[in-house]
Amino acid sequence: MVQKETLRICNRPFSILKKHIFLLLCFALFYTGVYACSPGRSGARRRSIRKLTPLVFKQHVPNVPENSLGASGPSENRIQRGDARFKELILNYNADIVYKDKRGTGADRVMTQVIV
Repeated sequence: MVQKETLRICNRPFSILKKHIFLLLCFALFYTGVYACSPGRSGARRRSIRKLTPLVFKQHVPNVPENSLGASGPSENRIQRGDARFKELILNYNADIVYKDKRGTGADRVMTQVIV
């Protein structure tokens, strides 16, 4: 009986070594899979190319009037409330856009959906 206890004591460091090798092997395998999810080749954040500045009052992106052909393309017919195309319009609740809404109806938020 004493002999079995000495064997167990002698084998204990070997079992700890096995566990460490197993954990090291698991870490090496999982690290390569997780490393592939890093952003880009270097893993570092990319610096912005140009400094971002906020828009000033009455400035647009692109900086052309919204009714020009360059900004909105050729105009189509007006859409009235009774028109079938009125159902295709969506409400825009973007908090970054300030709507005048003089009448208080929320009709200024109604716009066509962007098709990309």
